[in-house]
Amino acid sequence: MLDTIKRYLKVFFSVRLLPVLVVYILLFALLINRMFQLQIVKGDEYEKESQQQATKTREIKATRGNIYDCNGKLLAYNALSHNVIFEENDKTKGLSSKDKNAMIYRLIQLIEKNDGTLSVEFYIHKNKKGNLEYTLSGNALLRFKKEIFSAKRVEELTQEQRDMSARELFEYLRYDEGSNSPKFLIDKKYDEDTALKIMAVRYAMFMNRYKMYETITLANDVDDVTVAAIKENSADLPGVNISDDTTRVYKDSKYFAHILGYTGAVTTERLEELKQKDPNTDYTTSDQIGISGLESSCENYLKGKKGSETLSINSGTSRVLDVTKKSDPVAGNNLYLTIDAKLQKECYNLLEEHIAGILLSKISNGSDAGSRGRSASEIRIPIYDVYNALIQNNVIDVTRFTEKDASDLEKAIYKKYKTKSKRIMSRLKTYLAADSKKTYKQLPEDMQDFVSYFYTALKNEGTVLTDDIDTSDDTYKKYQNGKISLSQYLQYAISANWIDLSVLKIGDSYYSTEEIYKKLVDYGLKLLEDDTTYSKMVYSYLIYHYEISGQDCCLLLFDQGDIKYNAQEYSKVKHGITSPYSFLTGKIRKLEITPGQLGLDPCSGSIVVTDTKTGDVKAMVSYPSYDNNKMANQVDSDYFYSYLTQNTSSPLMNRPTQQKIAPGSTFKVVSSVAGLEEGVISTGTMIHDNVTFDKITPSPKCWSTAGHGSINVSGALEVSCNYFFYTVGYKLSGLTHGQVNNARGLSRLKKYADMFGLTDKSGVELPESEPNFSKTDAVRSAIGQATHSYAPIQLSRYVTTVANSGTCYDLTLINQVKDVNGNVILDNHAKVRNKVNIANSTWKAVHNGMYRVVNGSRSSIGSMFSGMKVKIAGKTGTAQQSKLHANHAYFVSYAPYKNPEISVTCVIPNGFTSSNAAQTARDVYKYYFSKNKKKVSGKIKMPESNTTHTD
Repeated sequence: MLDTIKRYLKVFFSVRLLPVLVVYILLFALLINRMFQLQIVKGDEYEKESQQQATKTREIKATRGNIYDCNGKLLAYNALSHNVIFEENDKTKGLSSKDKNAMIYRLIQLIEKNDGTLSVEFYIHKNKKGNLEYTLSGNALLRFKKEIFSAKRVEELTQEQRDMSARELFEYLRYDEGSNSPKFLIDKKYDEDTALKIMAVRYAMFMNRYKMYETITLANDVDDVTVAAIKENSADLPGVNISDDTTRVYKDSKYFAHILGYTGAVTTERLEELKQKDPNTDYTTSDQIGISGLESSCENYLKGKKGSETLSINSGTSRVLDVTKKSDPVAGNNLYLTIDAKLQKECYNLLEEHIAGILLSKISNGSDAGSRGRSASEIRIPIYDVYNALIQNNVIDVTRFTEKDASDLEKAIYKKYKTKSKRIMSRLKTYLAADSKKTYKQLPEDMQDFVSYFYTALKNEGTVLTDDIDTSDDTYKKYQNGKISLSQYLQYAISANWIDLSVLKIGDSYYSTEEIYKKLVDYGLKLLEDDTTYSKMVYSYLIYHYEISGQDCCLLLFDQGDIKYNAQEYSKVKHGITSPYSFLTGKIRKLEITPGQLGLDPCSGSIVVTDTKTGDVKAMVSYPSYDNNKMANQVDSDYFYSYLTQNTSSPLMNRPTQQKIAPGSTFKVVSSVAGLEEGVISTGTMIHDNVTFDKITPSPKCWSTAGHGSINVSGALEVSCNYFFYTVGYKLSGLTHGQVNNARGLSRLKKYADMFGLTDKSGVELPESEPNFSKTDAVRSAIGQATHSYAPIQLSRYVTTVANSGTCYDLTLINQVKDVNGNVILDNHAKVRNKVNIANSTWKAVHNGMYRVVNGSRSSIGSMFSGMKVKIAGKTGTAQQSKLHANHAYFVSYAPYKNPEISVTCVIPNGFTSSNAAQTARDVYKYYFSKNKKKVSGKIKMPESNTTHTD
């Protein structure tokens, strides 16, 4: 053995391998030693980090439930989307402000390159004029500032911090390096728009500083190209990732927007409200919640149940170390409505077509306004009102006149605006001079509105302290009554401390009242320069003074893409072959320009179709509507501010549930029942129409100047005789000491109005205005005037109760709620509110009267219902708003007459005459009772009746 070892050693030495072996042995020993040292260090670090570990729970979102119509047609669902998120990690921990800003800037470029937008919540933005302003006010704004300045309570904010303008706070956040500053330090190399976007992201990160384990959503629903670009640039975007999510989508949105509503992000302010209602709420600012409509009222059914994952985090840095436990979310329940989608769509189209027809029939080719100001019956719409409406409702967007790619015409129009505005400002200075004593009526007519709006602008800005004004003050009364000038009034208001002088930046220096007033005028005129309403007033001035022509307006529609470009059509307008009147009325006729866009009277309406046997609402149309897809998930701000909030047709209003107006003659059915049941008339009582009801003063008149002769209650309903129902109201009241006892008459009327559901809300699962039963004048209240006001959905419940002879339902929009597996969670039915117990003879009289309204020999609308497959009963109604606006038009009805299936309620505000509402309802019946539900819509419907009477 020894000889063998010697032999091997001899070989090693002979080939000189021993030194190599020794080197390898030494290297191996060093490696082992180093590994041992590293293990010790790692163990120490692990032990140290273990000591810093904490456990947190992170929520996993649940998928929202779908919404279907009564036939299972999908109306609202969730589409897969990709969100850009940010999560703190080891790489982001050491980033400087400069590095963070550069990273965010790079990210913004990638997102916006493909038409994406940031979705982070920030409360400073640029308005249309390019000025910074807050999107919050009051206590909400103070809470925003509290967060910025790291104050524990709002009360800890200094006066300087409270008073900071949006511009001042922006500058502070951008540049300040103070110890309490967020230190965003956004370099001047970024333009202001870019800096604002970077600031929005930095603010989101700042607000997340105590819960870095939570992700921040920076952009919602980005496209696949953006996803790929972010992944490719991930090395330059530390902390930025893509997460899969869902986006709420609404099919055929304009038809169902007011019913469904929309979802949106839980804002910080909304979260505060939710926490006040329920301190244990599981909502966070990364969640979506129902904002309006059924999305809001059925939130608890739709939202689902969140899952969760338990995280092990570093308590020092809030970084996630591990996921230790996970529970899956449960999808929200599916909502099935009573609404029939096809019927809903047909009703919407019919309503728009009829309103367009009414509008077209009233447009005059000139400046003729008909009886406007004298009477509501023969009002006309001058074509100049149409030109003006195009600008007032942003069909023509005047803010585009100053853009780099503005057309030559847009630039020319803007030049006219600047010249005219300068002249108007000069004249305003004259009429607002300290020594000016011109009252409103003494001002030139073309300047009255501008001077008046100057004061309105000061009030809107909060410069006039309206809450401090003593409305009993003699000087205030003189101004309100047009006895003194605005100049005199404002100088008095300064001395009375009704003006917020802090905005004038006068400090502690002494100024006389006149000197302060001059500063106030300068401040107010500066406000007008950036005021959207003022700028539109100037454009109106240019139109009505023929400085912007109808031809200009038509060509601007082409320039801005509002009308699809057609070279031949454009040329005909430009060269005067096609007049502006013919061009615009042609576009309205084709609904390329809609009544809802113009906002002229009429521009709106409601249709409600209800199942008379169940109380289920089959259709509930509000016109005009909006695209709730542009409001869901993330609000399209241009759409919201330019169309929804500035359009005079108020497209956001859910008219069937929220628009209250006097019911007019539709109320006469209640008065009939009250008169019969209280015994002041019988079914055979004959009352002669003397036209003027002279038993009270002032004496109201029947709408028919010739009178209706002697008629009973059914006949009075047929011809809608005011005199007959004045008499009923008078008899219900009786006399006390020779005076009409209005309290008694109103009490008896209200008793029966309540039976038909007119004293409370209809029951539908949406926000609804409270009905208002008249509080004065029983005689006029009996014909649906005085101070009555009801929403169309309330009139629908009323006529449904009449149709089924006494079952008053709490109406409903919800049929069923099912879980994700199809199990029924809620099988809903309209609840019976009450039963109307009245004599059969009374039912027969009112039913017969309503039948005769549509089918009687003296019916004013009978001709338009001839040839219908089913017999319809109804009641027309026309209510006057003022002599400046057309009358409101109503028709409440049901069919078939002998065995009612549905009721149809149609209300067209400023629809001129009830026959227009009746004609619209007739077409709904045509569709509903046609074989295979054949469409009636497809082209605009001109009025078939020329009647203008107020029935």
